[in-house]
Amino acid sequence: MSGNPVLRVNLRSAGKKLFAAGAAVAISVAFIVAGVLMLDSFTRGLTQQIEAEAAGSDLIIDTMQLSAWDEDTEEYLRDDIELAEAIEELDGVAVADAIGSGYLSEMSEDGSSTIGFEVGEQSETRVGEISQGREAQAEDEVVVSSAAVEGRGLQLGDTLTAQNFVYEDDAAEGAEPTVEEEDYTVVGVVDTQGAPRGFLTAEGMDRMPSGASPAEIRVQLASGIDAGQVQTQIQELIPEQAEGLEAQRAAELTGLEAQTTEEIVDARMAEQAGSANVLAYLAIGFGSISVFVSGLVISNTFQVLVASRQRTMALLRAIGATSTQLKRATLLEGALLGLIGGAAGVALGAGAALGFSLIARATFAPDLPLATPTLLATVIGLGLGLVVTVLSALVPAIKAGRVSPMAALRPAGLTPASARLSKPRLVIGLLLTLGGFAAVLAAALLATAENDPLLLPAPLVGVAGAMIGFIGVLLLARMIVPPLAAHGGRLMGALPGLRVNAPLAGQNARQVPGRTTATASALLVGVTLVGTMMVGASTAQAVLYDELAEQYPVEASINAMDEDLDADLDASSLVGTHSSAPGVPVTITGSHGTIESQAVLVDEQTFAEVARTQGLVPEPGQAIASPLLNAEGAVYDDEEPELELTPYGTGSSGAEQQAITVEATTVSWLPAGMVLISSASLPEAAQVQPLSEGAGPWTFTAENGITLVRTAEGISSAESYGLATLFQDHTEEYNDVGAVMRASYGETIDMVLLIVLVLLGASVLVAVIGVSNTLSLSVLERRREAALLRAVGMNRRSVGQMITIEAILLAGVALLIGTGLAVFLGWAGVASMVAVPDWTVTVDVPWLRLAMLWGITLLATALAALLPARALSKVEPAAGLSED
Repeated sequence: MSGNPVLRVNLRSAGKKLFAAGAAVAISVAFIVAGVLMLDSFTRGLTQQIEAEAAGSDLIIDTMQLSAWDEDTEEYLRDDIELAEAIEELDGVAVADAIGSGYLSEMSEDGSSTIGFEVGEQSETRVGEISQGREAQAEDEVVVSSAAVEGRGLQLGDTLTAQNFVYEDDAAEGAEPTVEEEDYTVVGVVDTQGAPRGFLTAEGMDRMPSGASPAEIRVQLASGIDAGQVQTQIQELIPEQAEGLEAQRAAELTGLEAQTTEEIVDARMAEQAGSANVLAYLAIGFGSISVFVSGLVISNTFQVLVASRQRTMALLRAIGATSTQLKRATLLEGALLGLIGGAAGVALGAGAALGFSLIARATFAPDLPLATPTLLATVIGLGLGLVVTVLSALVPAIKAGRVSPMAALRPAGLTPASARLSKPRLVIGLLLTLGGFAAVLAAALLATAENDPLLLPAPLVGVAGAMIGFIGVLLLARMIVPPLAAHGGRLMGALPGLRVNAPLAGQNARQVPGRTTATASALLVGVTLVGTMMVGASTAQAVLYDELAEQYPVEASINAMDEDLDADLDASSLVGTHSSAPGVPVTITGSHGTIESQAVLVDEQTFAEVARTQGLVPEPGQAIASPLLNAEGAVYDDEEPELELTPYGTGSSGAEQQAITVEATTVSWLPAGMVLISSASLPEAAQVQPLSEGAGPWTFTAENGITLVRTAEGISSAESYGLATLFQDHTEEYNDVGAVMRASYGETIDMVLLIVLVLLGASVLVAVIGVSNTLSLSVLERRREAALLRAVGMNRRSVGQMITIEAILLAGVALLIGTGLAVFLGWAGVASMVAVPDWTVTVDVPWLRLAMLWGITLLATALAALLPARALSKVEPAAGLSED
């Protein structure tokens, strides 16, 4: 008997039963294919952009490394201009333009600038057609790229501004800089790819208040001239141009290199392709996880199919089929499933990549080429589907080949419970689990040690250990999962209405440990990964917040104290709590000069509700100070300077006798020039009188006070910038750095977590499909059982309920084990990456997020069990009992 008839028999008996396994293959392949196609799209887009920017030139010299600055004119020394003039004298060179770079921005009505873009000089060495208006001709005209029109909303006639802030050397402390501005009118739009940019005349670049910094020298050769020959001449010319220059300028100039257009494209592709590669590698990496999960699903599917076909395969053996033919037929069935699933995955992945590229073009990347199917992506998709399914079907195929013809004489039904876990599997599983997780623990604990004994980077050791340990857990799962499912069934039996169904469901799960373990393992992979990311993100956020609390115990402070400010802070949704403290004007004397500023009187109540840490009140003779600068520079240069504070102003008679000396701790969370002291540091005479009534020179008033602010929980990064607007209504002296950093860190971690969870969603979806598929196939084995239960009085609803309960039990076991692993791996992952001796990494368990994970997983699993439960509940007693 040939192999093809056996394959046809297998396919006819499988029917739609392989659909879910094929869907698992398709989803996994789609993930990988989408990543490959997006990488191709980004790569083509970057190549086209760089080629468009280099078009029109035969040689380009990147001069951005030239940083010489003229202190007198406060402009860059343009050594590149002289070099370009010398290059233009070389034989075969038609044009050599030294291109400068500047920055223009659009000014809003309140005088603040919106996001601007880089501008350079117009040059005949560039290629680009004017699509609107005309070229810039006057010094106050600018041509913008089509990307600036699309991305910034510019149009002809708009005004762009170049600014320069000049600080006078003899300006008083706190004086505002002089703002120099020059306006430019948009007169044309040029079609170019890449980031938004603008083009000025040479006179327009000279007109910029801050001058132009070197950007590049673009060289255009005469017709028929060999670029390599001129390139060599330029490299010989550069050292000659550097002669006579000071050492740093000469070194920068001799480091320049003339590159052909092709070399420029290759070099800039290497610099800029990183972001595209990261996105593609993320998709491929997480797609690989879903491939692994789908392998578990496919293997489980074929194991159940082989078990359900035992009678058929035994009959085939009885009429002449060999063991090899049965194995080959099972593998061919897997190969066919892999090719069909892989083809579906290629189509699905191509569609997903096309959709993403369309969204990118409509939002942030208008010039991104559309992602289109490629031969490489197709081969990868089909090959991946084929390899995964064939490998996953290998063990079931071996089992199919072992079916004896005598099995045809045995009645169909549930197979007896398997024997205990084999000793080799138990030993290997224990060794891998203990060894792997020991490596994870070592990476977490030793990464912060001052003398790190690990030979490899701690994160690498941790990842390798986690993978090894998790493989060990999967090997041991057969010993753990079925008993836990059975025990869970007994516990659920205590609930009203589940006294019979739940224990039966648990026993069914224990009766077929291989299928139960494989199904739960697929869920376990997804749950562990998702949980690990949740715990890791929450722990990382807590660590960063703790570190921020050390650096910025007070998130925002403002040099003002009045009722209007209190009212605005109370009304703001950005502010959680705030407190105020009065101050007194003082002269502060340090080791390098003096400055007139304020000393603020603080106590425990000042920090009670606003500080993120405790113990901020200065001890006697101590103070907290912000950096102190006068017109000459820093007032001190020590980390803990000794400062003399002398009050002045109203009631300052005898101020010299009232001066105090304190040892200050410099912090970065106070407004400039502020010093905080406690009453214990004041002169004894000043402490005799109630401070509210004043104490001679040390009279603390609201006029010289400070307000400390603790932001509301959960504000976004964009919202945190609103504090500056709120503070500016009262004074220009404030500090909101801590608030902005706290909001930015939290938002960044949440965004990364969201992206990762979306990517991991594919593996969880594949696992849920596997649950549905396994339960659907197990219905074949349970028809006699269901018929018998119906015959002894169990109703349809109760029979179907057993399938749902079994699915929930499997999901519960996966969630229980996965959550425990996630807490450990999430903490260890953060600890191994922090690697800072004075940082303590304490696990922070996001109970709400984990509860959502549990709820979503249990709900999805219950929904996946609906169709199998319905199919089993429809088995009629007579029909089911008549089957053998």
